[in-house]
Amino acid sequence: MGTPFIATLEPPGLALSPWNASLPPSQQSPSTTSTIPKTFLDAMTIRESVFINEQQIPAENEFDANDARSVHFVIYASINQVVQQEERDANSGRVMRPRKSETRSVPIGTVRIVPFPHAPHPVKGGKYLADELVNLEELDSETKKALEVVQRGGKDRKTTLHDGEEVYMKLGRLAVLKEFRGRGIAGQLIRRALDWMREHPRYFSPSVKERGFEALGIDPERDARMMPKWRGLFCVHAQVSAVGAWQRAGFVVDEEMGRWWEEGIEHVGMFCRVDARA
Repeated sequence: MGTPFIATLEPPGLALSPWNASLPPSQQSPSTTSTIPKTFLDAMTIRESVFINEQQIPAENEFDANDARSVHFVIYASINQVVQQEERDANSGRVMRPRKSETRSVPIGTVRIVPFPHAPHPVKGGKYLADELVNLEELDSETKKALEVVQRGGKDRKTTLHDGEEVYMKLGRLAVLKEFRGRGIAGQLIRRALDWMREHPRYFSPSVKERGFEALGIDPERDARMMPKWRGLFCVHAQVSAVGAWQRAGFVVDEEMGRWWEEGIEHVGMFCRVDARA
């Protein structure tokens, strides 16, 4: 395997409108795939292999509304592949057609950055399908009460590492093809996503001037209140089996967030902070 490289796709927005959320990438129509950014198609191909095929997550729950507003990263490896097998004459053994191989760039891993705003933190012991809590009646009274407070107040609950108010970027959909695991691919993807936000700290919270809102009479003095500023905080809802990969990249488990299940897979919350001074 050659040295991997990582491609970045800024939020594709309406370019994803033709996507049929009920179908996996391999079953999308040619008219759809011909208009979708290639980097996104590659990301979805990886996600299909890992989440839909391996982990048995329904295709309709894998693609979501956040894909259009997220920054996507795909890591590629240069793989030498045989494109033509050698053929020999059955009688003489003479080579009739030589074996041919060529090096191709193959997508092997992906991750995305989802900007704020986000849904409230999952509740302890919650079971979620397509981001919907489906076991409310099974939760204890204290958890139910805390959930009601969050829903009424519009603010998130405080946890060990989050005050319930600070905006954060959420990393997710981290996936590496099975045959390429154990080579540090996940770490490369996570570090690239963190570095990208360091390089573009105001990408999701530009100033009033940058947004072109001055002509509307918006007072720049109120910019900080109207346009929340990201201060370097990242969150991830990590599958328990992947906690080690996130810890090696600098993330810490938020004990107060507890554990919950998404699509039948146990998750924990983790946070990381980077320098975002610009």
